[in-house]
Amino acid sequence: MNPLPEEIWNRGLSYADYRAGITRSQDTFDEAWAHPAHRPEELEVLRQLPPLRVLAIGEDWCPDVYHTLPTWARIAGELPGWELRVFARDKNPDVMEPFRWKADRAMRIPVYAFFDQAGWLQTWWSGRGGAAERRLQELLAGRTYAQLDPEEQKRFGKAFGDEYRTEFRRRNFEEILEQLRAFFHL
Repeated sequence: MNPLPEEIWNRGLSYADYRAGITRSQDTFDEAWAHPAHRPEELEVLRQLPPLRVLAIGEDWCPDVYHTLPTWARIAGELPGWELRVFARDKNPDVMEPFRWKADRAMRIPVYAFFDQAGWLQTWWSGRGGAAERRLQELLAGRTYAQLDPEEQKRFGKAFGDEYRTEFRRRNFEEILEQLRAFFHL
């Protein structure tokens, strides 16, 4: 998907339209919107980039989406010329296809793909940040989420959600910001 076809971009939803249609995790989306991961001085760094189109892929059931998407929606709304469109992964397999991950071709979300105004892909990031991934593996201790009993799932969800709020939102943002800085040689 390079360049990004205009007809695909136009299929994406604004954040407001996406938020209006979600059926899960509304409180966390709103809390992450109210407390985004970026700091004002980081907007100054992002202002040094050309205006970008941010293609976001996610689902409302995914903690990595509802803890990070509001920050990128806020950033796109605060920077002149930036735009963001959101695509539900499961309803847009053609949009997800170019961003499948590693040899297993996993459909990791969220995806944040940064395109220039002409539609050329500059860089992209997907899944969760390194710190969150390491903590997830530690909490699961070699099991899958489905292998946890319901009480363990509840404890796991609370612990991971709390850590997302206090650490991983910020660390994921920093990881993406560093990738953008490196790509654009800032």
